[in-house]
Amino acid sequence: MKTLDEVFDIIESLNDEAHSDAWDSWIAADEMAESDDDESYEKAESMREAASDEQAEYFRDGYYCLSEEDQKAIQHWLSKDETFQEQFRDWFGHDEFDEEFNKT
Repeated sequence: MKTLDEVFDIIESLNDEAHSDAWDSWIAADEMAESDDDESYEKAESMREAASDEQAEYFRDGYYCLSEEDQKAIQHWLSKDETFQEQFRDWFGHDEFDEEFNKT
């Protein structure tokens, strides 16, 4: 079984890749936010939410592509370490996490 540090490294790597994959969406939101227009700022916030959702989707895709061993190690630590679970849940997506892992 992998250590907590090892599984943290796995999910950090997944999140880095997911962020990279969603990079264009984050940049577009940042550019929109630079406008002085209040409407543009509101649109930028909406775009940031969409970028975050996109990143979470990439993160989930990465998780599902992991080996069974890595997935089992992650699942083990989800039930053992609250800090790990909170971080994973944030990156996986709260609703999707609850649906996938039957946590409420």
